[in-house]
Amino acid sequence: MLVFVINQNKKPLMPCKPSKARKLLQAGKAKVVRNTPFTIKLLFRSSGYTQPVTAGMDTGSKVVGCAAIANGKVLYQSEIYLRENVSKKMEQRKMYRRTRRSRKTRYRPARFDNRGNSKKEGRLAPSIRSKLEAHFREKRFVESLLPVTEWKVELASFDIHKITNPEVSGIGYQEGDLKGFYNIKAYVLDRDGYTCQHCRGKSKDSRLHCHHIVFRSQKGTDAPENLITLCETCHKALH
Repeated sequence: MLVFVINQNKKPLMPCKPSKARKLLQAGKAKVVRNTPFTIKLLFRSSGYTQPVTAGMDTGSKVVGCAAIANGKVLYQSEIYLRENVSKKMEQRKMYRRTRRSRKTRYRPARFDNRGNSKKEGRLAPSIRSKLEAHFREKRFVESLLPVTEWKVELASFDIHKITNPEVSGIGYQEGDLKGFYNIKAYVLDRDGYTCQHCRGKSKDSRLHCHHIVFRSQKGTDAPENLITLCETCHKALH
């Protein structure tokens, strides 16, 4: 465990051991400025000596990993879970706005093209902008704790199709498992032989559904591996 240190001008210095920080606090030469992570501010002039610190960030759409090292020792590490509810919050705001306007402005003219900001060149969707700003926010936070001299960011892109099928190339990228099917539901029904995978057709119910094994509300995907064929009777029993 280390204690982060900043000087009188709020510039980050190298972290120190808790015992040294305790002595500085008891002597009145430092004060606590942050509890998590524990950070102290020096109340006297210091030399400002620092060592090279390398920070790294593993970008992601759901979780961001960040760490900083110096002389082979880890000084800082964190995981940031990005917001997944931005779109839902905006839909909720849209609903409240419409309800309020219909309630308070009975004779208000219809307005449907008054969102000039959404047409700006280079604009990012709010959900994407939120994730991007979270990366920069973590970068600024690390730089406020440590004298970072170098950043290394992982921007690797993965060929998911090639991971599942190493021999794929060229036109093969357009010829996946769903080739020849109208949609994912048609593929899943054909894969399962148009038979309920729970009762195996014992219910004699002819109506079939594509059921999510892991619900969407629990961050399940629409991938075929997460879908299964169920008859309406079994589907209702599960819901």
